Amino acid sequence: MNQARASFSFAALCLSPLLAAGAAAADEPQLPQQQPQRCPAELRVGVLDYELAPLLLGKDKSAPPAGKLIDWIRQAVSRSGCTPRLQLQRFPITRGRELLLRNEIDIWGVAFPGAELLAISALPMQQDGQVDPQLGFYLSSYSLYADALSSQQISWDGQTLRGPEDMRVGVAPVPALRALVAERNWTAENGLDTQNVLNKLVQGRSAVAILPDMLVATQPAEVLARLRKLSPPVLTSWYYSPISKDLFARHPAFVRSFWLEMCKAGRAEQRSRVGCRE
Repeated sequence: MNQARASFSFAALCLSPLLAAGAAAADEPQLPQQQPQRCPAELRVGVLDYELAPLLLGKDKSAPPAGKLIDWIRQAVSRSGCTPRLQLQRFPITRGRELLLRNEIDIWGVAFPGAELLAISALPMQQDGQVDPQLGFYLSSYSLYADALSSQQISWDGQTLRGPEDMRVGVAPVPALRALVAERNWTAENGLDTQNVLNKLVQGRSAVAILPDMLVATQPAEVLARLRKLSPPVLTSWYYSPISKDLFARHPAFVRSFWLEMCKAGRAEQRSRVGCRE
């Protein structure tokens, strides 16, 4: 009996420091784990500085951005449950992408996906590493347009573009479009932006150009009279809003909500039968 009591006393003495240390540890304040915040305090949004009707309206580069794209951006932010300070500013397309790369803007309003864009920003992705087509917000097509008043014989059958040997194809500084021109070995007539490419064609300074069909459809009658559409389109793809890698790392839940709400708004406008990936 005495031996058992001695063994119990010895065990209690051994456990006492451990129990005391555990109690002290329990009393210490626990440091919170660093988790991404749900809402950003501020959003810096860059958009094109030229008209891309109906998404972006107004040819005054210094005017506040307006159009359906701006309405959808505001709506998507509001439906996220966040109330960040929203800054909207126009930039030339090349400048906008530079700012996105340097995390000096958080969102670039509208862009075609491509390898260059994936290298500098975040886009909604599938598990297979491809951009998710069920989260694009607006389906857009680009076609070749020829000068309707030109006597030059220019044709396009979806495979081969035929015309004069010295023919140059007007193209805006959109990486997906310039990559297409390079892949087909066409000689590029590089424009400053889409409006500049259209102006050159209408003024007879280029014989053919790649232009967004939705923009051409909104042109006045005198401009349409100068354009001859060559079918089929050379490119059809969804538009996306690329996000800076820094914003995506800090607020992934907000970004995913933003992409989903942009998708819903754009597809409702186009009455798309293809839903958005929830």
